[in-house]
Amino acid sequence: MLQKSFYFALIVSTAIVLAVLLNLPTPTVSEANSQRKSPFRDNDLTLIKNASVFDGMTLIGQRDVELREGLITSIGHNIEAEDHNVIDAQNRVLIPGLIDAHTHSFGDALTLSLNFGVTSNIDMFSPNELINDMHEQRASLDYTEQADLFSAGMLATIDGGHGTQFGIPIQTINSPEQAEKWVAKRLEEGSDFIKLVYMPYSSYFKSIDRATAAAIIKQAHNKNLKVLAHVSSFAAAQELLDDGIDGFVHIFADEIASTEFIEQAKQQRVFVIPTLSVISSAAHHDHGRALSEDSAVKPYLQAGQAQQLAANIGSQKLPGFELEVALKNIELLAQAGVPILAGSDAPNPGTSYGASLHQEIELLTAAGLNAEQALSAATGTIAEHFDLEGRGLIKIGARADLVLLEGSEISANSSRSIAAIFKNGKQIARKKTPKETSNSTSKLLSGELSDFENGLSANAGNLRWTKTDDSMVDGLSTASIEHQQPLLSVQAHVKSGFMFPWAGASVFGEKVWDISHFSHLEFSFKGDPGSYQVMLFSSQLTGPPPSQNFFVKDSEDWATIKLDMSDFKGFNTSDFIGLAIVAGPAHGEFKYELDGVKLTDQ
Repeated sequence: MLQKSFYFALIVSTAIVLAVLLNLPTPTVSEANSQRKSPFRDNDLTLIKNASVFDGMTLIGQRDVELREGLITSIGHNIEAEDHNVIDAQNRVLIPGLIDAHTHSFGDALTLSLNFGVTSNIDMFSPNELINDMHEQRASLDYTEQADLFSAGMLATIDGGHGTQFGIPIQTINSPEQAEKWVAKRLEEGSDFIKLVYMPYSSYFKSIDRATAAAIIKQAHNKNLKVLAHVSSFAAAQELLDDGIDGFVHIFADEIASTEFIEQAKQQRVFVIPTLSVISSAAHHDHGRALSEDSAVKPYLQAGQAQQLAANIGSQKLPGFELEVALKNIELLAQAGVPILAGSDAPNPGTSYGASLHQEIELLTAAGLNAEQALSAATGTIAEHFDLEGRGLIKIGARADLVLLEGSEISANSSRSIAAIFKNGKQIARKKTPKETSNSTSKLLSGELSDFENGLSANAGNLRWTKTDDSMVDGLSTASIEHQQPLLSVQAHVKSGFMFPWAGASVFGEKVWDISHFSHLEFSFKGDPGSYQVMLFSSQLTGPPPSQNFFVKDSEDWATIKLDMSDFKGFNTSDFIGLAIVAGPAHGEFKYELDGVKLTDQ
């Protein structure tokens, strides 16, 4: 169960962990889409009247907008209705379908995205299988309940570099001489652009060298492909800027950008996708949790989304990821005229497909963009810099991918208040949060999990103890456990090779339990000095598990560890399937013992 429930992380710019469930199927054109019809009148002729129109760049005032056969065919005043589906949009704002400029679109990503008005996703790294169907899907104007997809496909990384730790076959690139064939292969596979990882100053992964990065940029430009970069420092960003990079997929947050960098980026028309939502998560600002509780968002979150939004990256703030630094860098870049594009980096912890783009828009206003600029950063500006002809704009001949918003004004969070979504000219019925069934979980009556009198079996919940370590995500850590009545003995070797390495013991079963009536987790612990953590798991988990750290100073004495359940941020206590008590993320060899593991109500 742990193997199925734990996270697979991708470290994207500034060394942030992206939780991508690689065991989920890649999104494809649903067979049902080709057979289903819109739940509304399906004559491919719609007239939206009296809308206040934001055209992707600016608010142009009240207009009627005609949609015919998936396209915008007329924009004006007092357009006469014939056999149209007529929608009165008085006191509402009509905007282009939103575009998320940074996702990793696995599983049901495209369906979840469209449910929040995101009609196109731009994917920054996925297996080749993901992009097989995307060209056909996005060319179609048929009814669909999925967003369209544009993708980099495979990223450029070195042997042992970021991206190689997840079990996905990757054609790595290790020298400038390989660049021409490597880029040609991406073009053959259907990649829309190139993404490279350049982290020469990272202590976590190897990195392609500067000469190889420069060769990739040169060869991609020879084939008219843009090149975007994942960097983890200002210094690395400056080097790639000098070498002709087209854009950065995150904003660096280790230091404030220099005046020279900003001016150079402006002159070279380099764009930046800040992904402020995921930097906020790394800094534990809880923007995702606030989003999940917004009355305009909460009713439309699907299974696991609220829990994922409420999570943070890691149990502690990541050093070097100060949100204030990131906001200042975006403020300075935007003031200088450097294009800023909105991207969520979903499905990182603290983010979720579709919903988090609305959070990103709001955070861009916190960085100094006005409301129209922030909304353009998620529509027309993205379309312009990714050459998405017919998307992101309301103009005659454009695709009829549209979102109708409640209210007549645009504000930092007005994009959340969605009145209607149109994909390929058809109105989409939004899916609401599924109702919980009363028999989906059972209440765990006894909190006495394990006194280890019964070997590795827990006393309650039909759970069983086993070893766990980061080798399941191709890390190098190892662990072993042994029942030494009346306790559990654990040997853990935490090694470098994964951003948040762990090794230790876990207890899991095959059933979902409700433990909401317990307020604390308590256990007896004796072990080598160092850093340890507890991780909780649920059946709907779509990202890294909520966790808490604890520290041991004296290896001679038993200690009682008592953790408040409310401090496991993002955990749904009515959906418990197991927990892990592990050494890490600090490296080293650890020996420790567990006894008396229990859930208490005080």
